[in-house]
Amino acid sequence: MVSPDRRSDRFRQYLENLARDIEPESGFFSPHTVFWRVSREPALLLAGMRALLLQIAHPKIAQGVADHSRYREDPLGRGIRTFTAVYSLVFGRREEAIAAALRVRAVHDRVHGQVTDPLPPGMDPAYDANDPELLLWVAATLLDSSIVAYQLFVEPLNAADQERFYQQARRFGQLFGIPQQRYPDSWAEFQSWWQHMLASDTLTVTDTARGIYRGLLTGTWFTRVLAPFNYAMAAMLLPDRLVDGFGMRRRAPVRMTFRAIVWITRVLVWLLPRRLRGVPAARRRE
Repeated sequence: MVSPDRRSDRFRQYLENLARDIEPESGFFSPHTVFWRVSREPALLLAGMRALLLQIAHPKIAQGVADHSRYREDPLGRGIRTFTAVYSLVFGRREEAIAAALRVRAVHDRVHGQVTDPLPPGMDPAYDANDPELLLWVAATLLDSSIVAYQLFVEPLNAADQERFYQQARRFGQLFGIPQQRYPDSWAEFQSWWQHMLASDTLTVTDTARGIYRGLLTGTWFTRVLAPFNYAMAAMLLPDRLVDGFGMRRRAPVRMTFRAIVWITRVLVWLLPRRLRGVPAARRRE
């Protein structure tokens, strides 16, 4: 068995190889890339619940979250840590991004176990957070939710920009250890793969996933305050099959809340100059 220190050294060397042509004051992405332009928008956070529920619709990811995360007791802290890591990878300089990737990997190294819920036929109950299949699904939910939110709140992306964003997102996935060949080759092929995944038995909303979902809405006073807004965004943006799986309903108040969020966010995006509305991590390097 390879020691944790040895695994960490190997992953650091892998990251150093990825970064071999990057200057110390530069990062893996520049302010001129589509990936930067999209990722800097704080409006993307409004699709966060959608992305989380898509992730835990995979039974192995749901079990990993239930077994190894303090999502119920400390949802705000967990969210801050997650987005701090993501923003360091996207907007950080070379060493900052490598350090963030190593921290994420160290957390993932501890996340493994067995799924306790009934599973679709043929699915191995063992899970490991560094499994490329699981890493790809998490990255895919972030990728797709980013595009959905950006186009809903900020502006449409043309076909060329969607393709550029996707290819740059594949680079982002490499920082988590996802091999390039795990991704479909193009945005169009990714869309086909995505629709196949949404319809497949691989995504099965388990009792564990439903428990996490309830905890995300009601775990603390803070999540209870945000619950109507998170509920509305997730219910209106998730595929019908998962809305049903999580027991959501698109009743009139939910639809009205969703429309109000979209309208207010679009107005704020229109009123605020671009240089002021970006997330702080992006503005520091622009």
